[in-house]
Amino acid sequence: MTVFTAKTLRKAIVDRAFIGQPVPPVCPHARDCGGCAFQDRAYPDQVAAKAAALRELYFAGGIPVDDLTVVPSPNPNAYRTRMDYVATKGRFGLRARGKFNYIVELTTCHLIPPAAFAAAQAVWQRAMALGLPDYDLRAHTGFLRYVVARRNPDNELLLAVVTADGGDEALMAELAATALDQPGVVGFHWLVNATLTDLSFGEPRRHWGAALLPMRVGNMTCWIGPNTFFQNNVYLADRLIGDAVEAAAPDPTMRVADLYGGVGAIGLHLARMAAWVDCVESVAESAALAAHNAAANGIGNLNPICSDTLAYLHEQPSGSLSVIVADPPRTGLGSQVCHELLRVAPQRIVYVSCNPLTQVNDLQLLQSAYRIVSLRGYDMFPHTPHVEVIAVLERTAG
Repeated sequence: MTVFTAKTLRKAIVDRAFIGQPVPPVCPHARDCGGCAFQDRAYPDQVAAKAAALRELYFAGGIPVDDLTVVPSPNPNAYRTRMDYVATKGRFGLRARGKFNYIVELTTCHLIPPAAFAAAQAVWQRAMALGLPDYDLRAHTGFLRYVVARRNPDNELLLAVVTADGGDEALMAELAATALDQPGVVGFHWLVNATLTDLSFGEPRRHWGAALLPMRVGNMTCWIGPNTFFQNNVYLADRLIGDAVEAAAPDPTMRVADLYGGVGAIGLHLARMAAWVDCVESVAESAALAAHNAAANGIGNLNPICSDTLAYLHEQPSGSLSVIVADPPRTGLGSQVCHELLRVAPQRIVYVSCNPLTQVNDLQLLQSAYRIVSLRGYDMFPHTPHVEVIAVLERTAG
């Protein structure tokens, strides 16, 4: 039986996707660029490959997988709500597949709409014209590190540049003017990453135009900033969030926790149905936005809590929460959080995972007191080996 790692899971998905017939990729850079792994495979073959690999992974982990399927993205192209383009060595693009230090210079990108790519590229071109040096990751010299494009369902854009420390504010104002001249751009942020770590996030230095971007999700609007985590498929986010809320199925008598709640995308919808929702988020900026979003949507029973999930659970008495929804980062819940969930003992847990490998480990721990009633994959990242899974658990132990 296969012992799955990140490498073997990726290989299982890629190998199965390549069983199907090749198709002409829509992007001329698809075979080299790390943004896509198999754009030259028919999309139904990609989805089938992910479902088959997931079934093998969960079966190997002792998790019931009888009816595990993967929900496809309604559109496998132009789906991203965020793209981070690298600026280095006179190139603007994405890292080459398997070559971290080599950048594929892009003339187009089919992961976001053409207008969004053109706006980000125009910012980079203007930065070069202004003499702003781009960043050399090896030498740690230069200034401009990333150009980030965030896009909502209405194709409004929030652009940002991530730079090293320093910089001339007058030149940055000129760059902002170029950004705001691009069609659909509502705001522009200057973020500073003064560390040696390669990150496309940074400390806010200044913004021009709108500070936040409205993201419609279901019947709610969530405002996000340049650093905010948000589901990255503009076509499938509604389905993923809607299915998580439907599976949670709270009623007006219930107190619910939305763990790793971000800006409240799931918690706001839960609050329409439950008596009270604790939206627990460790990133202060996101917790503050959850409070902003609750007020903006007229939600009075969502309680944004800026706290580490484990610390929050430590404070909850056993039986105090009827339903818990958790959407952790790629590291998963981990054994300590799982043991706290077993102690708090909600009747239902809805576990949204962006990393099936860590979800399997967590489900193995939770199965001591919970029955897994459903598993469903979501192809939030077409043309890549990434896939999200929602697991719904019902308590069996007394």
